[in-house]
Amino acid sequence: MLVGQSPQILKIKRMIRECAKTDDNVLIIGEVGTGKKLVAQEIHQRSKQKNKSFVTVNCTAIGDTITEMDLFGEVKEGSRSIERKIGLFEQAKKGTLYLENFDELMSDYQQKLFNILHEKRVKKAGDNEFSDVTFRIIATTTDKDITKLDSMRKDLLSLISKFTIHIPPLKERKQDIPSLFTSFLEQYCDEYNHEIPPVPADLFESLMEYEWSANVEELKNATRNLVLMSPEGQLSMQYLPFEYKKHPFEFLEGRELPDAMMEVERYLIKKALRRFAGNQTKASHALNVSEAALRYKMKKYDLSRKTF
Repeated sequence: MLVGQSPQILKIKRMIRECAKTDDNVLIIGEVGTGKKLVAQEIHQRSKQKNKSFVTVNCTAIGDTITEMDLFGEVKEGSRSIERKIGLFEQAKKGTLYLENFDELMSDYQQKLFNILHEKRVKKAGDNEFSDVTFRIIATTTDKDITKLDSMRKDLLSLISKFTIHIPPLKERKQDIPSLFTSFLEQYCDEYNHEIPPVPADLFESLMEYEWSANVEELKNATRNLVLMSPEGQLSMQYLPFEYKKHPFEFLEGRELPDAMMEVERYLIKKALRRFAGNQTKASHALNVSEAALRYKMKKYDLSRKTF
């Protein structure tokens, strides 16, 4: 289940519900680790194809570990009978074909896939007959400008991207971090039969400060590491995959007073904005300053909306 209540995630949840009502193909765009496959699986589970197959094909492996016979199937004579291998395209019949790294699909396979989608049939190697196939495609890419790739057939891309869903990186929806962390914490405590430990406030603070370049997947792995490495019944911040501040103002030691006061002011403003998910009216009331003064200081300290 997709976790989070940020405006970006609420928008994606609405799009998932709308996509699931149709049989249209979907293109999902997002950085590595943002949860593209989870979104694809939610669309499948909510659709009328939910009781059919969800078949995954990594386009970077086609022509290497995934052969043409793996995709299309094969018919050949055995010692006693005719042997038939069902290909991945046929396995996805009436279900969902999930194409990872769609932008890596080689040009000759782009042509073959276009023909299958257009004609709704596939022929196994060694067979003279076509098999009827229909399936929904959900494709993913990390390339935001896939439409500009010279290697990508525009007619195929048009067929694939009836719906397009953009998943933002975690650093652009940090308000989802506490709920994501809590969900992963419960998951791994249950998996390893641990009691769910209390979460120190400074742990959440450190999680919110970190950039999470590998996105949700990195947060998930960090949570698992905390559960496994910490003494049971507690969470030890020394097992976080990054340096953390033991005290929010520890870094001010030795600095001149005016500079230190600016850092404290920036910290308190940032914390108030994060507390109220970027709502400037509520943050200004909590800080006892006017909204105009808050906006001025946000600009002064380079605190953009994306930070929260």
